[in-house]
Amino acid sequence: MVGRMVFNPPMLPEMVNTHEYRAAEVPAANGHTTARAVARIYGCLARGGELDGVRLLRAETLARAVTEQVAGEDAALGWPTRLGLGFLLRTPEWRMGPSPRAFGHPGAGGSVGFADPDARLGFAYTPSRMTAFVRPELG
Repeated sequence: MVGRMVFNPPMLPEMVNTHEYRAAEVPAANGHTTARAVARIYGCLARGGELDGVRLLRAETLARAVTEQVAGEDAALGWPTRLGLGFLLRTPEWRMGPSPRAFGHPGAGGSVGFADPDARLGFAYTPSRMTAFVRPELG
């Protein structure tokens, strides 16, 4: 099912690495940034929602965003997930570091970003070229 969902129409590496694809606006997909920028935002979240002395999220908002809303096997992806409001929460399949409070989200092509509140750490990896890789193995 993941193939029908994610690759419809086909998302071939030679297509998604073109200037035209990168310039397109596709909601909830094809965001382009640096690992440093993603890690900076997750670092802000890992430290309670403040960045360079500016509060971006209230503590209550962040706490709600990382509170489990639903858990179980994702019907589209076919593996167990725990979801907050916009973030995947840690599971045995999505470990995102050693902390059980870690949260984040993978992206297509092997990219990933997460926050570890216990370590007060944000992490991100963004490959320079897109591949057909959907599920990174974290842990």
